Amino acid sequence: MVDLKQSILGAYAATAKLRSDLVKNGTKEYFAAMGAGRPASADFDIAQTRLRSFLKRELLSPTWVSTVSDGTLSDDHSVATVALTFSAIETPLQILEPARNTKAKTGRIAAGAAVGSVAGMAILTPLFRLAFDMQDVGLVVGAPLGAMCAAVLVARLSRSRFLSKLLPRVFRATERPPGYDRKNHERFVRSSIEQWLTQSVALLTTLCYSRSPKTELAADRESAFHRIAKLIYSLHDASSESLSVVADELIREARNCGFEGLEGPPAFLSSTASEQTVLTWTEDLLSRYEPFGDVAEGDRVRVERRPLVFGGAIVERGLVRKLREKSQT
Repeated sequence: MVDLKQSILGAYAATAKLRSDLVKNGTKEYFAAMGAGRPASADFDIAQTRLRSFLKRELLSPTWVSTVSDGTLSDDHSVATVALTFSAIETPLQILEPARNTKAKTGRIAAGAAVGSVAGMAILTPLFRLAFDMQDVGLVVGAPLGAMCAAVLVARLSRSRFLSKLLPRVFRATERPPGYDRKNHERFVRSSIEQWLTQSVALLTTLCYSRSPKTELAADRESAFHRIAKLIYSLHDASSESLSVVADELIREARNCGFEGLEGPPAFLSSTASEQTVLTWTEDLLSRYEPFGDVAEGDRVRVERRPLVFGGAIVERGLVRKLREKSQT
């Protein structure tokens, strides 16, 4: 877990310049797809789809995968596998559409106020005349009161989704985004891309880490352990007559699992005794063998224990001992 955390932090540091460029280019791609002029809802959807495709294409490119994995994954097969897994589990980028302004047009409010003023005078004038015998007051109060009530009513009805669907010809023009602020939306798009990249780089690093040679070697070891363990139990229960057969099967299974140095027939199946391996010591052999005692460059050494090599990696070094020349008398 600590190694994975360090890998993610290292990926953030290594991709700082790439992320900055991708945010800039992604924002340009988004607004290029939207086009000029006042955007409609379909334009936002098209721009978002195009941006998602662009970001995934760049993020899952060999350059990005190699950088995130610190160069451990560079072949086409590994990159394609990581890209396929990423596409299956990633969280798609979501960019909210700018808030729509559902205010009614000025002309519509003015027309409503005019109708309201006339209706107010027509209603309040006879009421004041009948109730208080004050016709002039009804004329003065009815016009502004009716205009105010009509303006409020028109503004409220303009926000009604039910009426916009019931009477689209009348209220369709109110559902539009006039005054679309491109700068504010551009800042929002950049912020959304940055947040998505932060999550995606962590996910991509985790996928690359799970497919790194070190992790795959550990998985291969576990698989080899289970396969060989079964044969060890079979060897323990084998009779003396079948002992050599089961032992040979165990060796072949170990060879198939990835253990090296098991070429050729085993010594117990050969009529001649196996010869001891003698090497001339060099500093290059220090990675495969551990010398017993003082061994200098050019000394002849005998292999006491061969190195344990699994999947091309040295799990445990072998042991060599310096050959002592017999003194001549």
